[in-house]
Amino acid sequence: MERCRAVIETLEKHSPHYPLVLDVSEPESVRRGFSEIGRVSGTVDIIINNAGIAVFTPFEERVFDDFINVLKVNAGGTFLCILEGSRLMRERRTQGSIINIGSLYGIVSGDPRLYTDCNRKTAECYGASKAAIIHMTKYFAVHLAGFGIRVNCISPGGVFNHQGKDFVKNYSYRCPTGRMAEETELAGTAIFLASDESSYLTGQNIVVDGGWTAW
Repeated sequence: MERCRAVIETLEKHSPHYPLVLDVSEPESVRRGFSEIGRVSGTVDIIINNAGIAVFTPFEERVFDDFINVLKVNAGGTFLCILEGSRLMRERRTQGSIINIGSLYGIVSGDPRLYTDCNRKTAECYGASKAAIIHMTKYFAVHLAGFGIRVNCISPGGVFNHQGKDFVKNYSYRCPTGRMAEETELAGTAIFLASDESSYLTGQNIVVDGGWTAW
């Protein structure tokens, strides 16, 4: 909660915010969370499902509990938040926008040749969880369209976060734009999907990857 409050203090400089902590992998926690949002705000207009975890050990060393936990948080958490969030939207007759966060690795496999100096190996369960999110985006876009609720997905490519020098070099060489993304370069797509400018856009997975999947 302290980290949440620290973020709120920064955001409060621009507009009012309300801190709320919940566990996206636990149905009752998510239910209580959206109930609280309904109590405080009346409804919800925009949901961005961005919570996620990963494991970084080689698949040969995978512990099954870790595999299930990644799916539970990433795919399960997205499912629960769509379920409870869309229920609140439907009850309050809100025509909202749900934005899921997928990944480049939900579309293609991670390239093991990139990770020469990086302990953060790409994991099969992470890719599987993101592929599930991309599919759920399409499913819920169809089933919620009648309520005026749009559901889309953003699948980022590699985002620079001070990874190893060789990894950054390898990734940049492989990417048509010759570099990794900056965090700020994902915000514009999210703003577009949250706004009325995308009012006829639903069920789409927008890949922000610098052209990675173009070849």
